Amino acid sequence: MTQSTKISFDDLYRDVIEKGLCNKCGACVSFCTANQIGAIEMCGCEDNVPRYTDPEKCFKCGICYLICPQTQELNEDIIEEFGWVPPYGSYRDIVSAQATDEKIREVATDGGVVTALLSCMLEQKMIDGAIVSKKVGLFDRQPEIVTSLEDLIEAAGSQYSEALHLDEMGKKYTTYVPVIPVVRMFGPKRAIKIAVVGTPCQIMAIRKMQALNIIPSDIIFFTIGLFCMQCFTFDNLMEKSFIKEHNINPKNILKVNVKEDFRLKMKSGVTVHIPFEEIEDIARPACLRCHDFSNDFADISVGGLGSPDGYTTTMIRTTLAKKVFTEALNRNYIKIADMTETDKKGMLSLIEKFVSKKKERAERYSRGLGLDEPDGTPVDTGKKKAIDYDRTIDVKNLCAECEELNRHLNWVIGFVSHELSGTLGTIVMNISALANTEIAQRLGDNKQNQMLTGALGSLKLMQDMIRNYLSSSKANSGQLAFNPSRIDIGKDIIAITIKRLAPILKIRNMEFVCDKCEELKVVCDLSLVGVTINNLINNAIKYGSKNTKIHASLKKWGDGFEFSITNEGIGIPEDKLEAIFDEFARFDPLGTGGTGLGLYLVRKIAAMHNGDIKAYAGYIIDEKYVTYESIRESPDKYTIDPDDKKARKFATFILRIAGCTQVESGPKKKGGNKNG
Repeated sequence: MTQSTKISFDDLYRDVIEKGLCNKCGACVSFCTANQIGAIEMCGCEDNVPRYTDPEKCFKCGICYLICPQTQELNEDIIEEFGWVPPYGSYRDIVSAQATDEKIREVATDGGVVTALLSCMLEQKMIDGAIVSKKVGLFDRQPEIVTSLEDLIEAAGSQYSEALHLDEMGKKYTTYVPVIPVVRMFGPKRAIKIAVVGTPCQIMAIRKMQALNIIPSDIIFFTIGLFCMQCFTFDNLMEKSFIKEHNINPKNILKVNVKEDFRLKMKSGVTVHIPFEEIEDIARPACLRCHDFSNDFADISVGGLGSPDGYTTTMIRTTLAKKVFTEALNRNYIKIADMTETDKKGMLSLIEKFVSKKKERAERYSRGLGLDEPDGTPVDTGKKKAIDYDRTIDVKNLCAECEELNRHLNWVIGFVSHELSGTLGTIVMNISALANTEIAQRLGDNKQNQMLTGALGSLKLMQDMIRNYLSSSKANSGQLAFNPSRIDIGKDIIAITIKRLAPILKIRNMEFVCDKCEELKVVCDLSLVGVTINNLINNAIKYGSKNTKIHASLKKWGDGFEFSITNEGIGIPEDKLEAIFDEFARFDPLGTGGTGLGLYLVRKIAAMHNGDIKAYAGYIIDEKYVTYESIRESPDKYTIDPDDKKARKFATFILRIAGCTQVESGPKKKGGNKNG
């Protein structure tokens, strides 16, 4: 994607809406409405896609772009967060279930599990309301916020035409009291919790909003995802080919269902089965490019596929889902069919078949449009540009310079458009919400503190990124000031750094433990050494696992010091242990972002002090840190499967800084230690 210096709705319009790929989920409008920005809206026209209401109100924060289910920037974050595994994501159990309430089963498309689960959560006070799709005709639906079993039954049944859930959520977030009147009695500190029933694109948009910690996603407690081959548009129904070919009179259609195929149950009792391939002409273009059939990132995924009539196939994916489902089962809201492991394998096999079918269709559709694949892989259209050999440049003579320029250009684009825009956008949105008295009162003290902490952590992250870039530029141009003085490493640097990074540690629920961080005075450059310690601790937090400890130690090294820091997290591949110190180098499988300059600066500054920085990594085995080298030397003692995603990994950095007893200083000094 070609980026401007700031991402805005213009980029979303160009890359998604203009190409006919908008899912019409309304996530962008939901965010803009809930935060009272009011820059965009659903147009209400025939296509009903997002449009500007007032371009001047747009903050150009880029969040509308990042949370769109058709963009790729946050996909790796979601995959990592949910431990996604092919082909249909992670899950705890799969069952065929149905509602025990006959009223629910009478109106349900399959087994009524969605309605029964929502009923249980409402009656047991797990949620305050749910966003569902209400029938307003055979082929049409509209979003509805329900708060009772009666409302649920009225809205029950599957949807296969377009319904806008998420833009409605944004509107209801700012006017929640009139929509859910019972909230009034709980006062401003009441935390609103809702459940959302949605298609894969809608659930993905919600997960992206939650990954950025932006409103209105904070009110979403539970997600129920529908199996989805495609959504349909039924304009000019009588003109559609499948109507003519199967001699169907729409007036005689009693019920619509999707299982192994598209099914129309007629008033005569006959069910017409239509293969999906025959109805692609009524599918939305965005659906034809979508990979996700089984709603991989919902708490619970449901559909009729693989279950007998009157039952719902239910994939229980998260710990929360297991708790809710068990509660509904124990309280007799639902019951499950007797199934053997062979039955479950057959059900999963059928789901996998449809996952593959949808993925193959998405790849075929993308190639036909000459677009990138939905997972971001460039499409090979088979068209090769002819080479004008008379004008071909001898690239060998320019290779090194071009490579450096390209690396720098790529960094600038990524840094400005993604790192700064996304980080600053989150800060602006959180502060804007807190500055609004009406919104702040509804959030409550705990949520306000969380948002302030998040904004502060994002500010410090942005400050570090800018500092690293400026320091790198000065180092390369010989303008990096080098002014040593006698300082206390533990008190003047480590303690202050931890205080600065406390909000980020709190967000990730991590603890920093430093051994022997007592008084240790060394002559060195306070500012530069502060950058090295800050970058090492910041990296340990960013690439460490949540709810873990970061272990550090400080000790003398000659007339200087040695600082060691270890975290449990994604680790470092053995072949990257040196490359990570290169300028602009980034090893970032989590997609957490960064400039690729932090460790480069650490090595640069260490060298200025006649010191060094080393990286070690490996696996945590029996609570011991075992390096790759040790595992190679003792293969019989340590058995590790490199493909085991549950294997615990660690990374250790050891920084050594020599004391500067005799050193020149000044703003134009490149740095260097004359200790001999």
